[in-house]
Amino acid sequence: MKLYIAAFFIAGLLFSCSGNHDLENGHNKVHAAQTELSLDGVDRWQADDATNTNIEQLQQLMQEHLSQPDTSNLEAINELGHVLQFGFDEVFKECRMKGPEHDMLHVYLVPMLNDVKALKADNLETAIAARDRLAFRLDQYQIYFK
Repeated sequence: MKLYIAAFFIAGLLFSCSGNHDLENGHNKVHAAQTELSLDGVDRWQADDATNTNIEQLQQLMQEHLSQPDTSNLEAINELGHVLQFGFDEVFKECRMKGPEHDMLHVYLVPMLNDVKALKADNLETAIAARDRLAFRLDQYQIYFK
């Protein structure tokens, strides 16, 4: 329940990336040429302030979940899945970035979408594995973006 309250609070703060993207039905195709997460030469990619703020919010949601006493409970992981799905939907809906940094942002984000869906699965082992992959990937954001 705490995650839902936090999600609604954070939803008001979420504003990342702009433009009306249809992620599931074609946005992935636009970014198909770039599939490997990499740096911009030797530098991190420049993300806009809204994207950085939004990703930070997603990281905080994950950390809040992981700090709870019952993090391997299927109900808690399913709830995390619903909250993160809302957050990721907002990232794509509000996307304003353009150019190669935008493409790399999607290379970073798109693989996480299947894991967000898996958090809502009925299989505890599958959900835990997806949660752990998401936590790792969210922690990697600062390696690739500034």
